[in-house]
Amino acid sequence: MRSVWRSIEAELRAIFADPQVRSIILASLVIYALIYPLPYRAELLRDVPVVLVDLDRTTTSAELARRVDASEPVTVSADARDMAQAVRMVQERLAYGVLLIPEGFERELLRGRQSPVALYADASYFLMYQRVMQGAAVPLRQMGAEVELGRLIASGSSYVVAQAQVSPAIQVEVPLFNPVAGYATYVLPAAFVLILQQTMLMGLALVATRRSAGGGHPVWLVLGRMGAWVALYALLLPLYLIVLPFLYGLPNLGRVDAVLAIGLPFILATGLLAQCVAALFRTADVVQVVLLALGLPFFFLSGFAWPVEAIPPALNVLAQFVPSTPAIDGFVRVSQMGAQLPDVAPTLWHLWALVAAFGVACVVIETRRLNRAASLNPTPDISEPAPEQR
Repeated sequence: MRSVWRSIEAELRAIFADPQVRSIILASLVIYALIYPLPYRAELLRDVPVVLVDLDRTTTSAELARRVDASEPVTVSADARDMAQAVRMVQERLAYGVLLIPEGFERELLRGRQSPVALYADASYFLMYQRVMQGAAVPLRQMGAEVELGRLIASGSSYVVAQAQVSPAIQVEVPLFNPVAGYATYVLPAAFVLILQQTMLMGLALVATRRSAGGGHPVWLVLGRMGAWVALYALLLPLYLIVLPFLYGLPNLGRVDAVLAIGLPFILATGLLAQCVAALFRTADVVQVVLLALGLPFFFLSGFAWPVEAIPPALNVLAQFVPSTPAIDGFVRVSQMGAQLPDVAPTLWHLWALVAAFGVACVVIETRRLNRAASLNPTPDISEPAPEQR
């Protein structure tokens, strides 16, 4: 037991005494917490500028332009005289779309014919493209339905029959688990988990590369370090996964004990993985470069930036060895979808299996390191206190 306590003290001392590790584990978390969520606080893109090219200049075309301008996603920022002027404005990034109402638009509608309206959107910026298409498509559909409704009534149909013919099914959209269908609610819970993982991996891997061989049984050394990580992240994990989502107004349907139940194996698995990475690459500089390079792959392999079903099977298998992959799924189900612990049992088993696998690997690594140190230097190392003589 004394070996475990000495290992806990040595690990915490190594974390807080090293300015680089301290800045990665503590300072970077604070910076990320303040800066990263800010761009997403609006949840949705609103009032994306669109240029209007109205070649018809009639009451009906003006009404269509007014409806598009009144929609939430887009705003009509300019009225160009022709397409050439509108294209120049898009190329200068003064607008991200063009709404072209052709000449004869109203006349064709009055004659009962279709009148095409062209909509150009900048697809190089995918979110802008979606909002422009959504902002113009809804008013166009509504106007088309009203024109058809008026035509049917004029031909003698009753209002109820005409409305049923124009809109045989009423569409009611109800976003589940993300009431505003916003980007922040979607991305931030997963991003917080990834930030925790990356800062923990880099900080603890640096500690491991700078650690000299200590005394004691390898099992107690590894258990002591695990205890130190739990003590440290007992404060940081609730701050990131409970307090920050509350402060940023993210929906939370989960219970605190369920979040902590997933957080414990996630912290242990991440800390043990950091020890394995440090043992594999050994020097602090290489470990930093490798973990920085792996940050983006971890992001895409986690399954929230790109559907898991669309990830190649081999990469998906590799992703299962990264603690953030099951942890993100579990945290999102618990905190945003109101799942209970039995509902996320596969996630818990997955994380505890990673803890067991990485734990065995760390014990083997520590045993080899102690044996190597003993063969090179038969005198005991003083970096960690030696066990008391009985």
